[in-house]
Amino acid sequence: MLRNEVSKKLGIDIETIRFYEKENLISKPERLENGYRSYSKENLVELKFIQHCRSLGVSIEEVRTLKDIQNLSTDCSQANLIIEKNLDLIEQKIEDLKNLRVQLKSLSESCFKTGAAKDCGIVKSLAQAAQGEDCVCHS
Repeated sequence: MLRNEVSKKLGIDIETIRFYEKENLISKPERLENGYRSYSKENLVELKFIQHCRSLGVSIEEVRTLKDIQNLSTDCSQANLIIEKNLDLIEQKIEDLKNLRVQLKSLSESCFKTGAAKDCGIVKSLAQAAQGEDCVCHS
């Protein structure tokens, strides 16, 4: 299967496939007589593995590690560490988003929803914060 066919089949950008190949994250595809790369079923499985890992927020280096340990006869603790680290990051992002929601709600509640924009509670609060004063969203 040619690269453009793989790209369409898996929904992976051609440049991304090139990058994975350059980074040795997939086995070298066979070269046809015309110089085009022919991707095997094994290459497709490797690409799907990477695609799935990336959809879970796993970094390229972590994908590399997971691919490496896939072929080792070690326990799964290293794989679990990667997933636990990503879980911790997600938990922190959720906390950050909750805090952001509270701040945005505070700003929204300061809006009078009528009248001139210059008198809007949101605009005033943001302007106050820009001048170093307390903002309703950070109180």
